[in-house]
Amino acid sequence: MAMFLLPLIIYLTSFSIFFPSPSHAADTLTPSDTLRDNQTLVSAGGVFELGFFSDLISGNHYLGIWFKADAAKVVWVGNREAAILDSSGVLQIRSGNLLLSDRRQLQVIVNSANVASSPNTIATLLDTGNFVLKEEDTDTVIWQSFDVPSDTYLPGMKLGLFGQNTTQPSFHFLVSWVSPQNPARGLFTLTLDQANSTKVVVWRGDGRHMDIAFWDGHNLRFIFDNTSSKNDYNFSYHPIGEEDAYYTFSKGRYDLMWFVMASTGDLDQFFLLDGNIWSISHRLCEDFAGGNTGKCLSSLPSICENGDSFSVMNGSLPSTFNSGGWINMGTSDCETLCKSNCSCTAFVSVQNGQQVCQLYYQSRKDLLKIVKKGPGIVYIRGGATSSSGKYKIIL
Repeated sequence: MAMFLLPLIIYLTSFSIFFPSPSHAADTLTPSDTLRDNQTLVSAGGVFELGFFSDLISGNHYLGIWFKADAAKVVWVGNREAAILDSSGVLQIRSGNLLLSDRRQLQVIVNSANVASSPNTIATLLDTGNFVLKEEDTDTVIWQSFDVPSDTYLPGMKLGLFGQNTTQPSFHFLVSWVSPQNPARGLFTLTLDQANSTKVVVWRGDGRHMDIAFWDGHNLRFIFDNTSSKNDYNFSYHPIGEEDAYYTFSKGRYDLMWFVMASTGDLDQFFLLDGNIWSISHRLCEDFAGGNTGKCLSSLPSICENGDSFSVMNGSLPSTFNSGGWINMGTSDCETLCKSNCSCTAFVSVQNGQQVCQLYYQSRKDLLKIVKKGPGIVYIRGGATSSSGKYKIIL
């Protein structure tokens, strides 16, 4: 197999940044149920768990799915751009739809891409890691998490292009996290090439992209594969007329195998066998077979004196402060805007019914004088010196 023939880093993974909630045995959410921060759903076979998790850096809470045996392996996030600031999150079924809300009355319809027309729905977490909303009487699937992946590609997921010649085309693709601690949409996107759907492409935020795999008529060949070895990924390619084209794969000889589009620009591959999880990190280089040529599709180096890392401080800017108000932009969008201008000292993402991005361009010293105490978060350029994370808390 290719992974044993190439000089890749194989490592056991161990993380402790997430704090998932205690669980109970139920795998299904009904209209009479509410799922709160101290509750979870567990798939029937005990493989996956769904609930709220938080991180040590920002304290934000997210609806997610993770491995029951390893809560640090989050495979899906339902509110990447609408973080809950505390433990007040509630998931319930209202009018047939999955509604996520918090104490601020922030309401997000999780299945907004496919709104239910019937009020008689239930949502079940499957042992595949798929969270399915369906009509209780007919078993008709209305929405499923597999159709809106985050950064993780699990067996059975369809990665591809759908309805290309219709008025409502859809895309199933992976988007990296901003950082290992921040599940908002990051810099790297893995998808199919629209011009040639047999190719798998990774795009970076600056528009640069590269082909990382192609269909040779029988197998999907990655750039990090030894093409003389037997393909061990069990991928299949499904072109359906001119409308749809997608890839899917099975777990192969492992108990489970999956891919993650990492925030660093690497493609991480995970394996579960006999209860043990290990992974390989594949660097995306344009000439992998010839060695590292320095043309890898990795994170861009900062051109700013204070770098592109951000410290975090609990608090908020005064309500009278209105320097650069950008509407309907999440945390990752605010960060991208701030990074694009080295004069940007800090940014704040305000989510009170409407996502507003505020950019701060004055001195860091003056900023610290006007920050108000409170539950919000101010992201300040510089000071994040930890190699294990992107943000460092300012005390």
